[in-house]
Amino acid sequence: MAMRQGATMARRGRVWAASGSAQAPPKPEVVPQKDVRVLKLLDGTVALRGNVQERFKFEVEYGKKRGTTDNAYIVRGENASALIDVPDRAFAEAFIQAVEKEIGVDKLQFLIVGHFSPKRMDTLMALLKARSKSAPPLQIICSNPSKQLLLKSLERKMADFFTERATLKAVRTNDPLDLGSGRLLTFITTPTPRWPDALCTYDNQTGLLFSNKFFGCHVCDQEGQAGVDTGGWDEYGEDWNYYYECLVKPVAKQATVVLEKLNLAVKNERPALYKEAESSGMEGLEASLRKVWDFFASGNYGGLAESLQSERKATGRNVVTGICPMHGPVVERSLQQLLIEYEEWNTVARKLLDEVCVAVIYASAYGNTAALANAMSRGITKAGVGVESLNCELSKPEEVGALIERCGGFAVGAPTLGGHMPTPMQMALGEILKDCDRSYPCGVFGSFGWSGEAVDEMESRLKDGGFTFAFDPIRCKFKPTEATLQLCEESGTDLAQAVRKANKKKGLKVESQYSVDRGVAQAVGRVVGSLCVLSAKSGDAKQIMLASWVSQASFDPPGLTVAVAKDRAVESLVLEGGKFNLSMLAEGKAKPVVKELSKPYRPQEDRTTTIETEVSENNQCVYLKDAVSYVECTVKNRLEAGDHYILYATVDDGKLLDDGATTAVHFRRSGSNY
Repeated sequence: MAMRQGATMARRGRVWAASGSAQAPPKPEVVPQKDVRVLKLLDGTVALRGNVQERFKFEVEYGKKRGTTDNAYIVRGENASALIDVPDRAFAEAFIQAVEKEIGVDKLQFLIVGHFSPKRMDTLMALLKARSKSAPPLQIICSNPSKQLLLKSLERKMADFFTERATLKAVRTNDPLDLGSGRLLTFITTPTPRWPDALCTYDNQTGLLFSNKFFGCHVCDQEGQAGVDTGGWDEYGEDWNYYYECLVKPVAKQATVVLEKLNLAVKNERPALYKEAESSGMEGLEASLRKVWDFFASGNYGGLAESLQSERKATGRNVVTGICPMHGPVVERSLQQLLIEYEEWNTVARKLLDEVCVAVIYASAYGNTAALANAMSRGITKAGVGVESLNCELSKPEEVGALIERCGGFAVGAPTLGGHMPTPMQMALGEILKDCDRSYPCGVFGSFGWSGEAVDEMESRLKDGGFTFAFDPIRCKFKPTEATLQLCEESGTDLAQAVRKANKKKGLKVESQYSVDRGVAQAVGRVVGSLCVLSAKSGDAKQIMLASWVSQASFDPPGLTVAVAKDRAVESLVLEGGKFNLSMLAEGKAKPVVKELSKPYRPQEDRTTTIETEVSENNQCVYLKDAVSYVECTVKNRLEAGDHYILYATVDDGKLLDDGATTAVHFRRSGSNY
């Protein structure tokens, strides 16, 4: 059997994705440098932005590696002040210092929890401890699922302290919170399978929507950036889209309901959240922000509250001046376009669900199995197939049954707890085995600390039930690495393709958006390209593919373009900033390489066992020893082009390996295929 790449190995027909040794847990992660930055917005609103430059954790949505921000907000009223959200525990100390400096922790009357996770409990408890004993209890407002999760997370020792320092109240959609003098906050519950406790907050006085996980992206603030989307769509558009693709698209059905509940409209004439600095550098930036803050703090901003009320009455919608997400910049300049794009992205995603879809059903104890499920979901959508994600711990068995009924295949994932799969997954499997069509392709995956019996149990029950597996069961020991996530993504693509194939056999066709005349296809096919091999690496994940849609694109700097199909395994490794090598094949030597790389391969299987390669010292990507030449590249831009991405990459280094050879050229009869 061919050797697997990275940390993947085949054992007894199963795929093991080992992130640590069998003897001991993995070493602690290197903690990235973090800080908390303060941004003053409209009418007593302050953003506290936990900023981290490096990749924060191994999850698919952080694949662009542009860091992130973990945002919280202070909203002041005449009678009370509210803090909206607390950041990850990694920011706890700096965050509390920032709150104390900005308003004083004792002066907070309310904490609004838009989304709760155990990682935020440390920050919450630190905030309560920072308040003096004489301060009144902090009133914590959240959704009912958040309330239950928070109470469940309290250890016995913490529970007594918590009840002394805080009160807990669950709210529903349209419940108000009056901070005084017309400063009214309105709550909107926005649950999805990924964020069942999500709660958004609308400020009636400023038109700011505190959107929690929606409309965010993972990008940190660079030097000189204010924390507002001053770069516009050109700067952040791809990041918002990538975040949507990874996190929102797998729950597109529920996201449709969320967008309807939010019912947003952009204000006709909006006050600027940020104005360009007249002088350069941080001093000019700070001066500009100070002017904006002083302007709004004075209250002389043209009756904004009254204007918002008038437009809300006229449109029947929540009129917004800006969006304040939990991650990424405050959205102001790109507000209209982002709302339009979200609607369009979600419409496309829903259309895929109506044609054919795959269910990803999972339970997750510590977030590791959820990370695997997210990666698998992205792999499914890359293949142009809809996906519905469902956390069975937060769902009823009949919801699982209804989901399976409208899907054409499924994957199930669970951690191992006490040597078994969790009870909710056992109940979910019962629903699947009860009525599900046995022709549905399926797959199983899971994470574990020491044993991993849950994956065996799920595989055994489905196999005994007569199901066919689209990929080998995936086992992740401890926390997933980049190679593990890549494995899940490729497996998701394989599952989606198996579902397409099964539907084709049943006579169910997925409609194509375009129909190309045969003569046109033949004409396009006469466009030729050099035969190349593209290889990429990110962390412990690596991939290689044939590429023939390649062209030089610039002289200064030397640059080229490469087209990569959206469902290619290498796609997730060639995001902006990604490194890859391009080896130009030689005429007369290309055929064996083309034959080898055209074979079907299992996810993460090594495709270079019969090809001689070397590793570049600069970027650790491989190149072919028999190539005419190779170049080392960095992706600078990605353009979405139908079913492909066009990469523009600059050449960092390269070498001519065979001066006497001619580059092989790929000739085609039709432009409808490779």
